[in-house]
Amino acid sequence: MADEFDTWIRRIKAVEREYLAARFSVDRSLQQVRQDPTLLTGDLRVREIERAAELLEGTYIMRIFAEFETSLRIFLQRARRRPPPSKTRDLLESVAARCRIPLEQLANAHAVRDYRNVLVHEREVDVDPLTITEARGRLCVYFSFLPRDW
Repeated sequence: MADEFDTWIRRIKAVEREYLAARFSVDRSLQQVRQDPTLLTGDLRVREIERAAELLEGTYIMRIFAEFETSLRIFLQRARRRPPPSKTRDLLESVAARCRIPLEQLANAHAVRDYRNVLVHEREVDVDPLTITEARGRLCVYFSFLPRDW
């Protein structure tokens, strides 16, 4: 499908835009409830909104990587006509080899994967944190080496 490449790039970028909308909403809500805690309903506390604000970017980095990983699995399934590797590391390596993705871009995608793993599994591993913009940029550059027609 000629549209597949553009569709997945749009989906990856859409997650970043959703993050920006959620960031705006959470920050605005937090500002308001700090000024007037009576706005909160039920058992909701200001601290819970603060925690949501702290974890928001990581949540969206997980989502953006999920979109990216799904697109690679579909691409490789169609390209090889057999199931893609189950391990994400192997998936990135297989697509990189097939599409001649430069080592720098492969390393950048692995850095996003490593950071995502720290977030998902709450590991105490020394990885450089990334912003959602950095993660999206690295994944889209890697993705740009895929053929337009799958």
